[in-house]
Amino acid sequence: MYSYKLVFTAGFAMFSMFFGSGNLVFPLLIGYETTDFYTFAIVGLLITAVCVPFLGLLGMIKFNGDRKAYFSSLGKVPAFVLTFLMLALMGPFGVIPRCITVAFGGLSLIIPGLPFVSFSFIFCLLIGVLIWQRNRIVDIIALILTPFKLGSIILLIIAGLYFGNDPLPSLHTSKDAFLMGVMQGYQTMDLIAAFFFACTIYEYLQIKTNNQKNIAAREHLLFKMGVYSSLIGAMLLSLVYVGFVMLGAKYALVLRGVPAESMLTEISRHALGVYAMPIVALTLAISCLATATVLTNLFVDFLQSDISLGRLTRPYSIFLTLTITFGISLLGFQFICVWLGSILEWIYPLLLVYAIAQIIRKTSCFKTIENYQ
Repeated sequence: MYSYKLVFTAGFAMFSMFFGSGNLVFPLLIGYETTDFYTFAIVGLLITAVCVPFLGLLGMIKFNGDRKAYFSSLGKVPAFVLTFLMLALMGPFGVIPRCITVAFGGLSLIIPGLPFVSFSFIFCLLIGVLIWQRNRIVDIIALILTPFKLGSIILLIIAGLYFGNDPLPSLHTSKDAFLMGVMQGYQTMDLIAAFFFACTIYEYLQIKTNNQKNIAAREHLLFKMGVYSSLIGAMLLSLVYVGFVMLGAKYALVLRGVPAESMLTEISRHALGVYAMPIVALTLAISCLATATVLTNLFVDFLQSDISLGRLTRPYSIFLTLTITFGISLLGFQFICVWLGSILEWIYPLLLVYAIAQIIRKTSCFKTIENYQ
């Protein structure tokens, strides 16, 4: 029973980690753009935003959550450069500032005149408080942040679909809709996130199962728990993605001219009324905070252990990471998305090929061939 509790805790935490700024925006944009061809867009989105990241999670679990071992076949220097690039994009130079802009996009509709600079500063401070004790991060996300976030999202999807209109005729073909789903799935950056979120989850499961003395039995248990946790996270992500794409399609008419980061709050205003907007805006903020917390912790660990080789203390590493995050956030949502998209177009396919190759490398058949040689 204890393992089941751990699996669900890890699975819920994984959902919260993945479901951050881009996941709150891009599915709505897909539905808004594709309207009555949204089903084709959903298929494309699920391929790049759920199935592909799951391959990354599976590969990392096969390597026991060891990031360095996973990328070791590239060579020491290329592996270091690639890891830094991915963590920088997911961290203070990309996704974390994007999380701040999306959270602000929701809250600014219910708090007119809220200064972005002050909001970003407070958001960064809150991240710093949450990651101060790194061993509590998964529990905080799974047991405190996820229930509120998931409950609010489910309520919004059900009410929004019930009160929404039939989608308008699409200006795109079914092929265009599918490709749009694929490309926006890239923007979520979930494959890159999977390589590192798996490390966080695996470390959490290791700590919670350290009473298991049989090494072989413990490794087998950790593998099973890691796979089941990933499946729970993937299932929750899929359900929410489908709901959000449908919301974007059904409310396309009222979303004209609405900034992407404010679409969810605007939908809630039409579906649930103005009194529900604070709940949805808070859900946006919590979703972004959960993802930003994990990503910040990952970059802080890398900065402290791999870049500075222990010369920087954890508090100073946190301060430096959040200072960069604050500065990049001031550039705005659109700039950050364009900057990330230009890099993801070429790095994402390469990472997908590598993820598949690493899974094959770890299969028993391939290991047998290596031993024979």
